[in-house]
Amino acid sequence: MTPYVRTVLLLLGLAVSGVLLAQGAASYPEKPIRILIPFPPGGAADTFGRLVGQKFTDLWGKATLVENRPGAGGIIATEATAKSAPDGYTFLVVTVGHAVNPSLYAKLPYDTAHDFAPVAMIALLPNLLVVHPSVPANTVAELIALAKSKPGGLKYASSGNATTSHMAAALLSSLAGIELLHVPYKGAAPAVQDLLAGRVDLMLDPTVSVGSFVKQGRVRALAVTTAKRTPLLPELPTLAEAGVPGYEFTAWFLLLAPAKVPADIVAKVNQEIAKFGAAGDYRQRLTNLGAEVAAPLTPAEVGEFIAREAQRWGKVVKDANIRVE
Repeated sequence: MTPYVRTVLLLLGLAVSGVLLAQGAASYPEKPIRILIPFPPGGAADTFGRLVGQKFTDLWGKATLVENRPGAGGIIATEATAKSAPDGYTFLVVTVGHAVNPSLYAKLPYDTAHDFAPVAMIALLPNLLVVHPSVPANTVAELIALAKSKPGGLKYASSGNATTSHMAAALLSSLAGIELLHVPYKGAAPAVQDLLAGRVDLMLDPTVSVGSFVKQGRVRALAVTTAKRTPLLPELPTLAEAGVPGYEFTAWFLLLAPAKVPADIVAKVNQEIAKFGAAGDYRQRLTNLGAEVAAPLTPAEVGEFIAREAQRWGKVVKDANIRVE
């Protein structure tokens, strides 16, 4: 076979492959889609995963199965996703823990940078600093003074190691120069229940989990973690405004897939999620939860975002000497 013939055959093969890929994306999905959630039902990741899953079902007429696989700071569900077939039918909702775990754990059963295909940004969400009503602090300044008067005496709940609530509180401890006792739980629901019962003193958790309890007066909100105030509780100051300069924390929620999923399928899902964000009903659902639709990011931009977050939180983990409880 001459070099010319080999070149022609190669080009023909590439052309056929391109047509097949295009056809694959056009017919996708042909069976139920699975979305893994690294946490128990009831938390923000679960809420957003189910919202996206319902939109997929409405759009494509195929069932979307939301599967909660909690445990090990999100590692169990993340490993399961990494080892799933790269066919476009398995997705994973991740939060800040995905970017934190490489710095927090000496060894992971997957490669954070290479075993996943970034797909889309789902939502952004503020956390609220809330305390049990029995805590004698009505402002952030009073809480900091109380914490300094008895180092390690105040207990804060989190949804688990490396979760959004853990890292938000660890950042507060570091910037405010206070020592708090971390009490990790297996998900937001049991953590919030113990906060309501007064078994822990405070929590920095997304508005989805604790916003309704603030309005009911069952917990007291002292501040919001984002750079700007939240429309959900506009009277609430930001932590930076309330006396912790430089504090800014926004919970983010991303959709990932196993590495080597066909790029055209990733692009199709990414584009549909961007359309969801522009739709009034989806946007209103997020607003009602205190969340906001993130500016649309391409899959490549999502990958760059994760890399920046991993670098940022790696420094926080090191500087604050954060350890797995």
